[in-house]
Amino acid sequence: MAQHGALTTLKELAEKEVENAALTLGEMRRGCQQAEEQLKMLMDYQLEYQNNLNSDMTQGIASLRWHNYQQFIQTLEKAIEQHRQQLAQWSGKVDMALNVWREKKQRLQAWQTLQDRQAAAVLLAENRLDQKKMDEFAQRATLRKPE
Repeated sequence: MAQHGALTTLKELAEKEVENAALTLGEMRRGCQQAEEQLKMLMDYQLEYQNNLNSDMTQGIASLRWHNYQQFIQTLEKAIEQHRQQLAQWSGKVDMALNVWREKKQRLQAWQTLQDRQAAAVLLAENRLDQKKMDEFAQRATLRKPE
C-alpha cells in the first residue's frame, strides 16, 4: 500500500511539472509571437518609408533630405536585423520549452502506466483471492452435504 501512495505522489508531482512546463511554453510562445509582430511592424514601416522616398525622388528631393532618408533607412535596417536575431532567440526558447514539456509529459505517462499496472496487479490479486475463497467455500459445501 505504501508503493501505491508513492506512485500516486510521484504521478502528482509529474502532473505539476507538466503544468509548469506548459505555462513556460505558453510564455515563450507569447514572447515569440510579440517578436514576430514587432518585426512585421518594422518591416511594414520600412516598406512604407521606402515608398515615400521613391515618391519624393520622382518629384525631386534635396540632398540633405536624401541623406536623412538614407540614415533613417540604415537605422531601420539595423533595428530589423536586431529583431530578427531576437525572433531567432525566442524561437530557440520555444523549441527548448517544447522539448522540456514533451519530456515531462512522457515522464507523466510513464508514471500513469506504472500506476495502471499496479492497479491491475492489485485487482488481479483480489480476484484470485476471491476465487480462492469461493473455491474453498464450494469445497466445504460439498464436504458438508450428506450423500
